[in-house]
Amino acid sequence: MGRIGNIGRNGRVDAKKVKLCILLAGCAFLLLAVLKTEYKERDLSQWNDAYLGANEAIQMLTFSGYEKSEWEELLDMKQDRELKFVDVKKILEHLGATEYVTYQKEGDAKAIDRKTWYDIYDQLLELLDTNQKVSCTPCLILKKDSKEQQVQTQDGSYSYLVPDDFLEEKQGYLCYLYENTIIGLKREKGLEVVLPNVYFEGVSQQKASVLFGGQTYEFPLEEAGEGLSGTVCDMHFRDGEIFKIDRKQETITGNLLTVDEQKIEIDGYGPLKRAKVLPVYKTYGTIEQKDVSDIVIGNMNVTYVVAGDEVCAILLNQPANLSNIRVLLLDGDGTVYRDGVWITCDGEYQVVYGENTAAYGGGTLFDAASCLTEAGDGYVRIDAVNGNEMYLADASGSRNSYGYEGGFEVRRYAEGFVVINDVPIENYLYQVVTSEMPANYQPEALKAQAVCARSYAYRQLLQSEYAQYGAHVDDSTNYQVYNRQEHTDIARTVVDDTCGEVMTCGGEIIEAFYFSTSCGMTQDDCVWNNVIADDYPFLKVTRVSADQTPLALSDEAAFYQYITSIDDSCFDVGSHFFRWSTAARLTDEHMEQARQVLAVRKEIKPENILIYDSAGNPTDTVSGLGKLLSMQIKARGNGGSVLDLVLTYENGTAEVLSEYNIRKILGCLVDDVHLLDGTTQKMAILPSACFTFSYDETTGTYTIYGGGYGHGVGMSQNGAEGMAELGYSYKDILNFFFKDIEIEPKG
Repeated sequence: MGRIGNIGRNGRVDAKKVKLCILLAGCAFLLLAVLKTEYKERDLSQWNDAYLGANEAIQMLTFSGYEKSEWEELLDMKQDRELKFVDVKKILEHLGATEYVTYQKEGDAKAIDRKTWYDIYDQLLELLDTNQKVSCTPCLILKKDSKEQQVQTQDGSYSYLVPDDFLEEKQGYLCYLYENTIIGLKREKGLEVVLPNVYFEGVSQQKASVLFGGQTYEFPLEEAGEGLSGTVCDMHFRDGEIFKIDRKQETITGNLLTVDEQKIEIDGYGPLKRAKVLPVYKTYGTIEQKDVSDIVIGNMNVTYVVAGDEVCAILLNQPANLSNIRVLLLDGDGTVYRDGVWITCDGEYQVVYGENTAAYGGGTLFDAASCLTEAGDGYVRIDAVNGNEMYLADASGSRNSYGYEGGFEVRRYAEGFVVINDVPIENYLYQVVTSEMPANYQPEALKAQAVCARSYAYRQLLQSEYAQYGAHVDDSTNYQVYNRQEHTDIARTVVDDTCGEVMTCGGEIIEAFYFSTSCGMTQDDCVWNNVIADDYPFLKVTRVSADQTPLALSDEAAFYQYITSIDDSCFDVGSHFFRWSTAARLTDEHMEQARQVLAVRKEIKPENILIYDSAGNPTDTVSGLGKLLSMQIKARGNGGSVLDLVLTYENGTAEVLSEYNIRKILGCLVDDVHLLDGTTQKMAILPSACFTFSYDETTGTYTIYGGGYGHGVGMSQNGAEGMAELGYSYKDILNFFFKDIEIEPKG
C-alpha cells in the first residue's frame, strides 16, 4: 500500500507542528489587526500629544527656505504620516544642525511626540532664524473661516497651514507665526490671553455682546456683568474661558488736534501717548467700529479712554460739528516747516500758551520762538480780539501775507515751525473763491466756484490727511489755493448767496474737482489711473458745449483732427489755453531733468511709473536706461487725455501713467508754450494731458499740439464763465459738469 504523508509513528510530532503554525498565524493576524487598528486611530487631522504628522512638521520648516517638495523627497513621503525619529535625524542633517541640537534619541521607526519635536524646533529657531521671522505668540481664536483658511485673533487676521480641526473658536493657543501665517501651534495648559480694549455693546442673561476689530462677538459670563454695557474693557481668558474683566473707567473729553503713530494731542490736555492699535467706537446711532482717520480734526468733541499714561480707545458719542477748517500754511518755498513765525495784527490780540494768556496791542509783533523754545513744547494759540485780521510777518515786523480771519496755532518740530489757520468754513471760502477764480468773472460762475469749493472742503474735513500736524488741508494747489489774492466784496457776496450749499450724490457730499480750462471735453478719474470708478459716479466725460454730439476722442486720428482745429461751440473757447502748442527737445540737459523727475515720481507712487530693462523685465531704478530715443502714446481716454505714455530708452522703457506724471515729465522737455491768443509762456509742466505730437527727424524734435489747462476733471472754470456769460445759472453750471447730483444745504 502506498504511503500518504508521514502518518505513522511520527504523526503526533507533525500534529504539534501544525498546531504551532496555526498559533503563529493567529498571532500574526492579531498583530496585524492591532497595527491596523492603531493606524486607523492615528488620524493626523486630529490633535494628539503623542505624535504629529510629518506634513505638519514640514509646514513649520517654511522659514528654512526649502520648498515643501524638497522636504517630502528627503523624508521619502508618499503621503502624510507620523513624524519619526529617523525623519528628525534627516532634517537636522539637511539643515547642518545635527551637532547643535540636543534631544533624547530613540528608535528610528518610533513616532516622535509633540513635546520632543517642539523642543527640537525651538532650538532650530534659535540657531537658524537669526532675523526672528518666526514668533511664538499667544492667540485667542475669535473667528475661523475654514474655506479661506483665515482666523481672526486679538492681534488681527492670520492665514493658517495647520490642520483645520486643530483650531477652535474662543480657544487660546501658542502659535508659531511666519509672514502673517500660523505655521504651527502648541496647546498649553493654563495659557492666558488678553482681548484688549473691547467695547461692551450689551449684557443680558449672563451673555456679553462685545465689539472688537470691527466684529461683534458673544461670550458667556459666569456673573451678571452689571455696569459693563457701554464701557471699554480688557477681557482676560484662561484655557478659553473668561476669568477676569478689567473695566477702564478713566476718560477725558475734548477736540482731537493732532495724531500720529506714537501720540495723540487733545485740546486742553496736550500730547498723550497712544496705544499702537487704537480702536474708535461710534456709540450713537448704529454702534460700529471706526478708524482714527474718521475723527474730524478740531471739529469733534470725543471721549478718550485712558489707562495709565496712554489713550487706549476713543468713543464717538455724537456726530462732528463741521464748523471750522484747519489750514496748514505752507512756507514760501512750498514746504511745511518754517525757520521762524512772527505774527502781527491791526488791533488787539491774545496769545495762549499752556495755562498762560498774554494780551498784545495792535501793531505789536509776536515771536513764536519766545514760547516754543524747543521741539515738542506743545502749541501756542493766537486769536484776534473783536474780529480783527492777523498777518504773518518777518522778524522786522514787515507783513508778508494778506490778512487771516480765525486763529493761529503754531507748533515747533525738530524740522521747524508749523502754522495752522483755524477758521470758520464760510470765512475760509471768502479767501478761496477769488484765489481760485478771477474776481471779475460772472457772479454765477463765482457762485458755482463757491459751491464747488465748499463741497471739496467738507470732503477734506472728513479725510484729515494732515492729521499729524493738526490740519485738514494746506493753502496750495494740493487742495485749494487760499488767501493768495486781495480780499474782495464779490467773494463774500457769492459765498453768502450760496451759504452752506454743497453738492451730494447718493446722499454723500461729493469731492468736487475743478480745473482751469478744457480742451473742449472734460475727463473722468481714469486720468489718475484710478481703477475704482465707483468712487466718482458723478464724474463723466462731457463735451463742454451746448452741442452734445458724442465725440470718440480715444481714437488717435480723431483726436488729432479735433485738437488741431477750433471748436467754436465750446464754452471755454475764449480762454488762451483752449489751444496751445510747444516743442519737446531731447537734449542731454532736458533728458537729465526728465530722468530725475521720473525717479522722483516713481518713488512717490511706484504703480504709476513702470520701468523695464532691455529684456522687458520690471525694475525699480531709472539708472542705466541711457539716452531717451522716442515717445509713444499707448492709451488715450474717451475725453482725449493721454492715459499711458511710453518712453523708449537705449536700455529699456518707462511707462508713465497719471496725467500729472505725464505733464510733469514732458514739461522737462519743453521751453516755450505758444497759446491761442498768440502769447508765449514758459512752463515747468505741460498745460494738460490732452495732446498729441509729431516727430521731425530732421530737427530731432517733437511738435506737441494740445488744449486745456489742468487735470480736466470736474468743472472747467473758464467753461463755467462761458456758460454764465450765456445766461446759465450757477445750478445749471454745476448740473452740467457733475452728473446725478443734488445741490442742498449742508445738514
